[in-house]
Amino acid sequence: MNGYEFIMMIQNRMRDPKFAKKFNALVAELNSIPGLKEDVLKIAQINDDKKRQKAIEKLPSKAKDIVQQIFDLLNS
Repeated sequence: MNGYEFIMMIQNRMRDPKFAKKFNALVAELNSIPGLKEDVLKIAQINDDKKRQKAIEKLPSKAKDIVQQIFDLLNS
């Protein structure tokens, strides 16, 4: 999925108030960790699950937990 498709998927999912509340809380928490925005956006564009998981493993532990929660939320 390219960046545009990713953004469109999030915009569509944001119509659900429960999803939007959870997603915004996770993103705010993630944004509180300096320098991770770009890395997370790159990881989101990885189509191969094994490669994505490997990239997530390189993140700090707090960031890993948040990113995994975001992907779980997006895939639910």
